[in-house]
Amino acid sequence: MTNVSEDRPQTGDGDRAPIADHFRSVDSAPADYAVNRPASGTNGFLIVFVGISILVMCVRTFLIHSGLADVPRDLVLFPEGRGNVEFPLRMFIALFFLTYALFAYSNGWRRLFIGVSLLGKFAVFCIVVDFIGGLLSAAGVVSISVFAGQMIAGLAALAIFPHTLLRQAQLPPQGPLPAVPAHIPLASFLKLACCLVIAMVGAAVAVHFLFDVVEVLKNFAILGGIGAGVFLMQQILAACTAVLGFRTLRKSRELHFAPPAAILVPAHNEAHSISATISSIDDGAATYPGRIHLYVVDNASTDATRETAEEEIRNCTHITGEVLDCPTPGKAIALNMGIDRIREEFIVRIDADTVIGPGCLENAMRHFAEPDVGCVGGIPMPAEEKTWMDKCRLVEVYMRHGFFQVSLDGYDGVMGIPGMFAVYRRSQVLEVGGMVQGMNGEDTDICMRLTAAGYKSVSDPNAVYYSETPASYAHLLEQRTRWFRSIYHLTARNRAMLFDRQTMAGTFVLPFNLVNAARRAMLAPLLLFAVITGFAFHSTFTAMRWQPIVATLLGMSMIMTVVVCLIWRPSSVKYIPMYLGFRVLRSYFTLGSALSLIYPPMHPRIPRNLRRLRVLVHAGRTSSESGEARTRASSEGSDT
Repeated sequence: MTNVSEDRPQTGDGDRAPIADHFRSVDSAPADYAVNRPASGTNGFLIVFVGISILVMCVRTFLIHSGLADVPRDLVLFPEGRGNVEFPLRMFIALFFLTYALFAYSNGWRRLFIGVSLLGKFAVFCIVVDFIGGLLSAAGVVSISVFAGQMIAGLAALAIFPHTLLRQAQLPPQGPLPAVPAHIPLASFLKLACCLVIAMVGAAVAVHFLFDVVEVLKNFAILGGIGAGVFLMQQILAACTAVLGFRTLRKSRELHFAPPAAILVPAHNEAHSISATISSIDDGAATYPGRIHLYVVDNASTDATRETAEEEIRNCTHITGEVLDCPTPGKAIALNMGIDRIREEFIVRIDADTVIGPGCLENAMRHFAEPDVGCVGGIPMPAEEKTWMDKCRLVEVYMRHGFFQVSLDGYDGVMGIPGMFAVYRRSQVLEVGGMVQGMNGEDTDICMRLTAAGYKSVSDPNAVYYSETPASYAHLLEQRTRWFRSIYHLTARNRAMLFDRQTMAGTFVLPFNLVNAARRAMLAPLLLFAVITGFAFHSTFTAMRWQPIVATLLGMSMIMTVVVCLIWRPSSVKYIPMYLGFRVLRSYFTLGSALSLIYPPMHPRIPRNLRRLRVLVHAGRTSSESGEARTRASSEGSDT
């Protein structure tokens, strides 16, 4: 039985929104917390960064060759006897911070304050590190090399950047806190701790006892960047936790649970794809033992989304369904309306451009046999493999959802489930306040709040679904800017979780994601800076080697990518070179997302009387301008 409107006219393809508008919505750049800056903002950042870098290097070279000053190769104190500077890492970070402050979306005073904050924190940290290193070296306790001091400062910069952005940007307020806060299960903590010990011991053994092998790998740019030991430890840790994740998933996959479920599909201008979505849901319901009812929420569509959905529901044989009208634009608004109307306890959220695979519902739902499970997701395979974006997305999915998400399953650290396909308990969603509106990342936010309330999220790659890949570069730019910006929105709204020592996601995963976002934002500028110093100023940095820089982009992460692709589908290995280039493009998008944050304007302090006078003058101007506008309007009306 279907519940659809029979009196609405049926429309054809001519009434569908243009393909170029499929991805446009009010959710792209929430007005309160983001600005839709054009790509010229990021391009301008990179051009100015390159210009400032060349200028600084030229000034340094001039001062040295003219004999006016002996400028160090990097911003390092007490370098004597601690090794040579191979790469001016601290100089890069200082120039990156300076350029970001220049391009931050605010007025001049706020930009100045951002720059002082970023550079001030970094300078203080570097001075303290070098001062302590100099004291230890002078006392004969231990000699901290210049390279080690640079790496320590580099890691600190990855924390300083998000810390400053979160403190100064205009971001969502703290969301509602759970009545009963969660606590880290001892077993989860022990799992991560054991894997971390294994990773550290394994990396130490490899570096010290397989020194010759490590040196060979360094020469081939397999190890390097911030240090061979760090690279090895990171990959060993991910592999160990992934093994635990697969073991955990295997146990819960043996459970059987198939209750009645509601399928919730928010749709805005999705007439081009919603038929395939509904048809796949009907096919999936054919093998699902429980009853399925479909709710399509037409979210202010201007094409034939409603008519197409109604027609497809009438053709379904295994589900019932209805189409709801939500005239207010916004995906979270549409989701909350659907949640209010739904009466089933389990809600399967599916995007209108997503097609679920055979057995997807059964594989996801069985995890809810465990009462502490709050959200379950799957693996979002690209619908096609035609364009370069499809192929890069395939490798990205295998790495992100087929490996790293599974490794998070190993210690209950899954922080978010993509909203393309996610299953919730309705009572738990209502318990934590429903879907947040007016910010990016509402799908991850609901998982984080469920985690804070004591429920865990599960990502099962056996629940396969297929999602639409961007059809144009403009769509890809919009999508990734929105995705990467969400980490700041999510952290601000869930700031109470950061280092809360109550959840694995808040204590370990969220801080790592913030640091990783900073690393990605710096990657493209770092490569440009390396080219400048390595080629244009090679005579200054004669000890600089290309291997550590290349290893930052390739190296062990490339080897892990090859291994993961061979496990999932060997034929996908041929897309890895394209994917490595896509990682640089992803860095470009991450930088753009940080530049799209809004910073409230800042004004210098002025005397109170002068401030009151300025307000009165401004009010007088406003009143005068309003009067002139009314006079003009009256005159224009008379002329008409």
